[in-house]
Amino acid sequence: MRIEEVATWAAAGLALIAVGLAWWQFWLARQEAKQAEQRTEAMRRLAGAAERDAAKAAEAARNAHEQAERAWEQVKLSRNQLEEARQEHRASAQTEQWEWAYAVTKAARELVDTSQELIRIALDPQVAPHYRTAADRHYRHAAQRWQDTMIKAVARTSPPLEMQQQVVTFAEVQQRLHGTLGVLLRAVETNTLADGDALTKQVHGLRHELNNANRHLQRIVSANLTTTDTPTQQITGGLPSA
Repeated sequence: MRIEEVATWAAAGLALIAVGLAWWQFWLARQEAKQAEQRTEAMRRLAGAAERDAAKAAEAARNAHEQAERAWEQVKLSRNQLEEARQEHRASAQTEQWEWAYAVTKAARELVDTSQELIRIALDPQVAPHYRTAADRHYRHAAQRWQDTMIKAVARTSPPLEMQQQVVTFAEVQQRLHGTLGVLLRAVETNTLADGDALTKQVHGLRHELNNANRHLQRIVSANLTTTDTPTQQITGGLPSA
């Protein structure tokens, strides 16, 4: 009887041990299942985050591409506007050069005409003094207009060296003639001028010299302007605004 009880208890103990092992294995399996589920959930969250990040990255890439296209369009627009501005500036500069050249040559021609008219009137004893005074005033106005126009034109257009030299030559001859005309008018007023004297010859010589200088100036200005593309129709009569 004792052996049977021992065997029974032994069997019961073994059964309990087996049950304990089974429960322990079940608990371990459950823990592993929970961990696996947690890992799966974490992977799912990571995958979702990766998908969202990928979608954001794709959207950012599209936005960046669109911005780059808009920026490139702005660059092309700015480049075109800059080129248009450069062309307008060149056209404006050429037009201004033509206008100032026209003003200079016109002022020079008027100065030559008024000086010759003053010389003719001064040397004509039949002309009344008030006509001589009016001619002198007209000449002085033309001389001042030439000087103002010449200074502004050279300052604003930067003409080539050859034109500058001819302008200087014309101005020098005009200054010498201007001084001689003052002497001539005083001689006429004091009735000390004789026919064929040195002063009369000097005045006629300077008159011809000024006329030649003016022809050379006209020729050089014309030759210089033919190298530009500005049509002659763009030349507006009169002096450009200061």
